[in-house]
Amino acid sequence: MKIPSLAALFLPVLAFTCAAPCPAQDAQTAMLVNAPTPSVTVTPAAPADPGSSSALGVFPVQSPGYKEPRPGMGFLDWSMLGAAATLRVLDYTSTEKALSEPQNFHEAMLPDALVKNKPAFAAFQAGTVGLNYMAYRFLVRHDKRSLARASQYLYVGVMTFQVSHNYQLLGNAPAN
Repeated sequence: MKIPSLAALFLPVLAFTCAAPCPAQDAQTAMLVNAPTPSVTVTPAAPADPGSSSALGVFPVQSPGYKEPRPGMGFLDWSMLGAAATLRVLDYTSTEKALSEPQNFHEAMLPDALVKNKPAFAAFQAGTVGLNYMAYRFLVRHDKRSLARASQYLYVGVMTFQVSHNYQLLGNAPAN
């Protein structure tokens, strides 16, 4: 058995309401036609400037309790970026200290050609700081501040572990 659609059920009801006028509706129409006209004369006000928003009927909404969120970065954001930059400087100094003692240490992560070239290694570390800043700023501007902070927490945590491990190894190095 096929169930009829809703339109087929309501079609007779719709046809009846259009064909049969309601007696109460005729009484209301008659009252509106016989209604008295207003006797107050209205003087036209001076026309508003055609370019103004009040001429268009647009008025600004003012809510005293609402403050527009700042799109910039706050103290916590800058402190995390500063911590990441400081950790990169400490990573650079620990690597340079380790390279001064080649009999005890070697670089395990980066290529030797990069690490043994001091200006290139400093540029690499500075570029990493700049890239970190740009990525963080991009996420903040696109309303992903929580993602930016979470990734920065992770980055600072990993770098803190790596730098502390480097300095621990430097402290445990045998004396010359």
